[in-house]
Formats: sequence, C-alpha cells, structure tokens
Amino acid sequence: MGWLAPALLIMAQAAPAGAPANVDRSRIDPGVAAQVPKIAEKLRDWRGGWGAVGDKLACKTVRSSGDEEIDAIGCYATLSCVKPAYPELKAIADGKGTEDEKKARMRAHLDGLQTCMTQYRGQGIAALARKRGGAK
Repeated sequence: MGWLAPALLIMAQAAPAGAPANVDRSRIDPGVAAQVPKIAEKLRDWRGGWGAVGDKLACKTVRSSGDEEIDAIGCYATLSCVKPAYPELKAIADGKGTEDEKKARMRAHLDGLQTCMTQYRGQGIAALARKRGGAK
C-alpha cells in the first residue's frame, strides 16, 4: 500500500479550490467576498498528503500556502473525502493484481472524489472568508 498516499496527494493537488459559481454575490458582505479569491489563490499553492496507521487517517502539509488556516482547509478536504472512501481504497491497494492494475483501479476511484474535494474546499474557503471578512 506504499503508493496509496502519493496517489491521493496527486488528487489533492489537482482539486480546484474555487467557490461555487452560482452564488448570488449581491447578498454577500463585501468584506467576505473580497476574501474568497485571496484564500482560493493561496489554497492553490497548498500540497498535502495523507497516510493511515490502522484505521487512523492523518494529513500532512507538504508545501504550505504560507497560511496555517488555509493549509487546514486542504487537509480538512482531503481527510473528509478520503475517510468514507478509505475501506475501498485499502481493499484495492491490498488486493490482487499487478501494481499497474491497482494504480488504474485506484485512479478510477480517486477521480470520483474530485467533486467531494471541491465541495469541502469551497466550504472551508467560505468559512474562512466569513471569519476574516468580518461577517456575523
């Protein structure tokens, strides 16, 4: 299972960090709205990976965005999406097949986590933007 975490690291790097496009911006506090692109841009620089010991999952920042709260968004999204998928990911990694076959099955499964990563990153960006933008 040595390549499982690096495979997800690649997936975590590829996930877009933007906020939903269908938001009615007229109802958003301007201070909060100004924070969203700043946070999203910094999150694009973040790189992280995850690992498992037994049933415990952990995330580590490999390349920081320069902002601990933004780095936490990356790890939050990664772990939130990996946790429910982990049993299947582990079964693939520990199962039968060549390394290439396992990698192909893993890639197919990880592709399905992109929507999850985008959703959790968007939630994290929104929460931090509200905090930093002064929204009540």
